[in-house]
Amino acid sequence: MTQFLTQDSLIPPYMAFPRFLLDKEGLSETAKILYTILLDRARLSQKNDGWTDERGHVFILFPIKNLAETMHKSEMSMKTALAALEKENLIFRKRQGAGFLCNIVK
Repeated sequence: MTQFLTQDSLIPPYMAFPRFLLDKEGLSETAKILYTILLDRARLSQKNDGWTDERGHVFILFPIKNLAETMHKSEMSMKTALAALEKENLIFRKRQGAGFLCNIVK
């Protein structure tokens, strides 16, 4: 039996997909979903103390290996998508050991 969404249905946890990404034709779907994940993670950084840099910019720490596991993609796919987001000035990366620190620009 199929269960339809009703007014009493519980909605599963979700991430907000920024509308402006729909107009970014130069970005792959992987890069767009990755940005959504990074933005979701940045919201956690906003709520917790200690996740801002010396200029007050919110940052996240998310190793590429963990990103690849989260998205079920290769590390190379993640590096390509991150480079595309950085080229579009949507993120700023700073390498930090095995991972990277990332500021969300937009």
